Amino acid sequence: MSYASSDHWNRFFAKFKNAGTDLDWGTQWTKVHLPVLKSTNIQTVLDLGCGTGNDVLRLAKEGFAVTGMDFSHEAVQLGRLKAQKLGLSVQFCVADMARNLPFSCAAFDAVMSNVALHMFSDKITRELFKEIRRIVRPEGVFVFHVNSTEDAKLRAERRPIIRVLEPNYILEHDGQTMHFFSKDYLLDLLSDWKDVELKHYEILHQETGKPFKYVWWGKAVQPD
Repeated sequence: MSYASSDHWNRFFAKFKNAGTDLDWGTQWTKVHLPVLKSTNIQTVLDLGCGTGNDVLRLAKEGFAVTGMDFSHEAVQLGRLKAQKLGLSVQFCVADMARNLPFSCAAFDAVMSNVALHMFSDKITRELFKEIRRIVRPEGVFVFHVNSTEDAKLRAERRPIIRVLEPNYILEHDGQTMHFFSKDYLLDLLSDWKDVELKHYEILHQETGKPFKYVWWGKAVQPD
């Protein structure tokens, strides 16, 4: 396997569970998506790479019918428990987004993915973007965040690199793979969509105030 396995992610999320914490960026991602989702007649949303479901629950509270999908059964189990405690009706499933997505064509009004699409080789990434387009209905929306090529240096300071697998695609010491995206690369991936918008921005460390992460926000509309 050319990317981190489900076992890697199960261990990753189990560490948070055992420590009594969670991987939650707060409203960092959804606050950018919500104006788009609310203005485009969206009802059903797939959160692709949902982790423990925090953004799934945020969208559900906003009135969307949300499905969360993740590679880690540990993460999905925690998401289901959170939904039950809050009394929210959401769906979760465990699946590998690097393979064919387990949904019918045009199954969703929108697909959302937050810092989860950038784990794969160029070949897998291109197939994944095709799969996302397949499951979004005509005039539906795709919104996402991915790591920018400008994030590579910052990330390497925290996570040692074992080797470069492909241009802008690396293997880290803990076994995680990471693909960094340029504007041109994203525009190429989204060439079959319409009304594409991209925004590059910096996220500061909450404690130090120094640059912590560089990401691309993206929005694309499925042609009719």
